[in-house]
Amino acid sequence: MGMFPMHFEAIFWIVFALTLALIVFWWIVAIVRITKGRRVLQGEITSENQSMVKEREIIREIVKIRCPYCGHVYEEKLDRCSHCGGKKP
Repeated sequence: MGMFPMHFEAIFWIVFALTLALIVFWWIVAIVRITKGRRVLQGEITSENQSMVKEREIIREIVKIRCPYCGHVYEEKLDRCSHCGGKKP
């Protein structure tokens, strides 16, 4: 008998396999976190990052007026009627 216990080799391989499994597990966790971070940067919404998403709603009013010359309705921002060319009052 040497200076090592009887089942040293079996215990060594068990510890080695467990250590290797732990390293692989942490690599998988790291890859999942990196992939999840990329999805967030690309705009995908998850329940964890909903507070980080900012939305902006733009409301634009379009006011239409009736031409006093022909009665056609056109947008107020135009200087002339798009139907008859009459000037805005």
